Amino acid sequence: MKTIMVLLLLLLGIVPAHGAADCEPPDCPDVVDAIDGPVHESAEEYTAVLKLRDGKAKQNVEVTYRFVDGTAKLGEDYQAAPRGTVTIKAGESQAGVPYKVLRVTGQQKKFTLEITSVKPGQIGKRVAVFTIAGKR
Repeated sequence: MKTIMVLLLLLLGIVPAHGAADCEPPDCPDVVDAIDGPVHESAEEYTAVLKLRDGKAKQNVEVTYRFVDGTAKLGEDYQAAPRGTVTIKAGESQAGVPYKVLRVTGQQKKFTLEITSVKPGQIGKRVAVFTIAGKR
């Protein structure tokens, strides 16, 4: 049971799979976190945020990601490139991944964006959760 709980926490990004090593700035590696989205109450275009944990990038950082269906389904409830790579440019602290909520129903639905690699750098919070709220 303990193993299942740890795996679940890793999957949800609550416990980072790769933490930053003990180091002194400016020698620390860039750590990128997936930021949870707001609760979406209308069908509109949005941007998922992939953010450096500590300040601005010292060099370009490539972040590879993928969207993962939950109760919300790609093409039905939201639209996005299923997977891709964005660059956090040197001197910047984040990059965005566009997606669109296609419909809001009476039922709350969720999907996630998962960071699959960071080059150069490390994955911090691996998974961001997005909620499409039910009508109120």
